[in-house]
Amino acid sequence: MVKVGASILSADYGHLKEEIKKVEEAGVDFIHIDMMDGHFVPNLSMGIGISKYVSEITNLPIDVHLMVEHPEKFSLALAEEADMISFHIEACKFPFRMVRLLKESGVKPIIALNPSTPIDTVEYILDYVHGILVMTVEPGFSGQSFMNPMLKKIDKLKTTILAEGYDTEIYVDGGINAKTAPKAVEAGADCLIAASAIYNQEDVGGAVKLLKESAKFKR
Repeated sequence: MVKVGASILSADYGHLKEEIKKVEEAGVDFIHIDMMDGHFVPNLSMGIGISKYVSEITNLPIDVHLMVEHPEKFSLALAEEADMISFHIEACKFPFRMVRLLKESGVKPIIALNPSTPIDTVEYILDYVHGILVMTVEPGFSGQSFMNPMLKKIDKLKTTILAEGYDTEIYVDGGINAKTAPKAVEAGADCLIAASAIYNQEDVGGAVKLLKESAKFKR
């Protein structure tokens, strides 16, 4: 069964507790937190403290996506509240070390890839990580359109994972909605992350249910 995560990047921060409760009741599988430093991506969002606040609101797994330079400086400070931490291969000089530190802290490591980054950059670390996060938009801003060429990337990544017998999951983030979700799942996605397709809708609960229904495409 494909898992769906709600990214609070598009949520109303002034009513974040209520916003998280809505998606929790609607049946999302995890909460996704985007942290940006204004350097690795051209935007700023949410500091380290947000994960602690979110962990006090929900019992759902928390996935923190570090869109920052030097992710190793932030990861251990987040380890107590985060269940998963995604860091970009483009920003990390020593990914094996980063993965080891995260595992030792009890966190599931996920490596994120920008749209232009080929999958061979993670070929030799695939078996060491919980998942690979394929960005299907240029990271930094919510509400962008899904980049269809990334479907080929997801497919190639899934083919490699299956051929090697790995348990690595494929996460897909960017432009996910009821129309693009089945395409991503058909290509090989295991987990989908959505922001505006959930929080920019009048009926948040209905939006989650629609997204989860669309993600039931059978490979």
